[in-house]
Amino acid sequence: MRIYPGIFLALVLLQPVSAEELLDAVQGVKRVADGCKFTEGPASSPSGELYFSDIENNRIMRLERSGLVREFRRPSGRSNGIVFDHEGRLVMCQGAGPGGGRRVVRLEKDGSETVLAASYGGKKFIAPNDLCIDRKGRIYFTDPYYGPPAEKSQPSSGVYLIDDTGKVRLLLKDLLKPNGIVISLDNSRLYVSDRGTQKLHRYRVGVDGGLSGRSTVYNFSPDRGIDGMCLDSAGNIFGAAGKEKTTGLFVISPKGTLLLHKPMPEFSTNVTFGGADGKDLYLTATSGVYRMRVRRRGVVWPAKESREPRAAGD
Repeated sequence: MRIYPGIFLALVLLQPVSAEELLDAVQGVKRVADGCKFTEGPASSPSGELYFSDIENNRIMRLERSGLVREFRRPSGRSNGIVFDHEGRLVMCQGAGPGGGRRVVRLEKDGSETVLAASYGGKKFIAPNDLCIDRKGRIYFTDPYYGPPAEKSQPSSGVYLIDDTGKVRLLLKDLLKPNGIVISLDNSRLYVSDRGTQKLHRYRVGVDGGLSGRSTVYNFSPDRGIDGMCLDSAGNIFGAAGKEKTTGLFVISPKGTLLLHKPMPEFSTNVTFGGADGKDLYLTATSGVYRMRVRRRGVVWPAKESREPRAAGD
C-alpha cells in the first residue's frame, strides 16, 4: 500500500514521542568542525556533504564525507541561512555587515550567482537571514532588523516569498525579528521563530503560498527563542535556542510540548539533518559544528540531483 506524505505525517503525529526516543545517547555529541568565528546555516547537499556559513569570516565551509573540512566559497556575501534547491543548487541568504549582499541568491553549477531577490518596493532588504524551499520551488525567507549597524531599509522586519514566477511577495510584517523558518513535510504549515518575542509561530500555507491562521507553538521567553530549526519525520521541531547555560538543542512537539533540552558547550545557532540515513543531526555554534545521532529520521531538504555546485576556482 502506498502512503502519501500528507497521510504519513498525519499517522506519525498520532504516535507519542519520549525524550529517550529522540537522541542516540551512545553516540553522544561529536565536534566535527572548528576554527570558525560564527557558524550558521547548515545544509546537507544532495550527495551527503554538509555546507555551513562562517559569517564573520564571510565564507561558506564544506564538511566532506571523509571528515575533512575545507573552505568552499569566499567571499560569500556574508551568507547566513543556506539550502539546496530541487536541482541541487545552493540558495543563500546574504546578510548585512561588511561585504554583505543583503539579498537572496542562487549559486549556479559554474560558480556564478543568480540574484533571486535584492529589494522590495524599490528598497533593499535589511539583512536576509534564513530560508526554506517548498515542493514547488518557492522560497520563503526572513528579513529581520536587529538594530544598528544594520540599515533599516524596509519599514519593518518581514517574511517574504519568492514565488515560482520569481515575483517577491511580502507575507508578514507584524513580527519583530523573524528569524528561523521551516516548512512542514506536506507543505501545509510554515514555522517562523520571532526572536523579538522569543515565540515560535505556526501558519497555514495556502495554495498560492500565502499564510493565515497564526498560532503560537512555544514561548521561550525570558530565554532566547529559536534561531534556526529543522523537522523530523514526526513533525517535531529541532531548534537551536537558549543563551548562556541554556544554549543548545531544544526539541518541541507539534503540539507545543518541550520534549528535550540538551545544553551545548557553545552559543548554538542552527540545526539540520543529514547523513546517508537522515539520522545525523548537525548543530552550528560559535566556532564550530557538532554532530549527534537521532533515532527517528529527519527531513532533509530538498534535492533531487546529486551533482555538487562548483566554488570559484574549483
